[in-house]
Amino acid sequence: MMYSTGIILGRFQVLELNDVHLKLIAEVQEKHKKVMVFLASNPAPSDRHPLEWVLRAEMFEAEFGDALTVLEMPDLPDDRIWSQELDRRILEQRPEGPVTIYGSEENFVERYSGNYETSVWEALEDDFPEEMPMAEVERMRDFRAGILYATIRRYPTVYPTVDIAVFRNNMKEVLLARKENETKQRFPGGFTDPSDESYEMAAIRELLEECGDLEVVELIYIGSCRIDDWRYRDSMDGIMTHLYACTLESGEPVASDDIAELRWMEVQKLTEDHFVHEHKPLFHILEDYLGEMR
Repeated sequence: MMYSTGIILGRFQVLELNDVHLKLIAEVQEKHKKVMVFLASNPAPSDRHPLEWVLRAEMFEAEFGDALTVLEMPDLPDDRIWSQELDRRILEQRPEGPVTIYGSEENFVERYSGNYETSVWEALEDDFPEEMPMAEVERMRDFRAGILYATIRRYPTVYPTVDIAVFRNNMKEVLLARKENETKQRFPGGFTDPSDESYEMAAIRELLEECGDLEVVELIYIGSCRIDDWRYRDSMDGIMTHLYACTLESGEPVASDDIAELRWMEVQKLTEDHFVHEHKPLFHILEDYLGEMR
């Protein structure tokens, strides 16, 4: 056996590992002294990502025990940053000898730009049937079956969100945010909460959570649109957001929650290229609103 490390990367959103999975894993074990499994995880539960990574990890541990190391690899919107993060997590495990990462061509090899060698798993879509047997099973397997059954058969969900354009200096500057692992800007905002009395209240709550103790006036609704959120691509679910505008009365913005940086930007110099893909439609809504104001 070669003194090397094999990395298996995949989602394994299944009721149980089938014969094809086991065959592919066995082939990797034959080639490498050390084998690790990185389970891809998405922060947004959906019909494509019904099982949390810990439930899938338990499935591997029940089958292989200590023979495999099972770890999490979160999805990220930027393939380059995602590749760097995968390399960092692999290096953290102190791999032995040369490293080869095994995964599907479309969902991994074509996206990966890191430092390690890659190998495409040879498997057909027909090898992984979508129909799941619902016979009586043991505890954790039964739990996974329930999650998959309920998720696939529910109605599509539209998740409402709110975003806020905060102005100052007679509407010449607008407050924009940047999240970690992103290089472009977005409007502060987020998902509405069942405890919110209105979208306006949700907008103020999100603003305070992400930008600190600010006081704003003249909060008005200026438009809505569907968001092409990367977490829901190829999913039956989606996001619809509501954009609000307001004026800063007092307070100094402080990046909080999941915001890495806040900055005031001159409205006249803004273009859609300043914004992350998801918020480009919001920029155009704001652009139309400012045109009408003038």
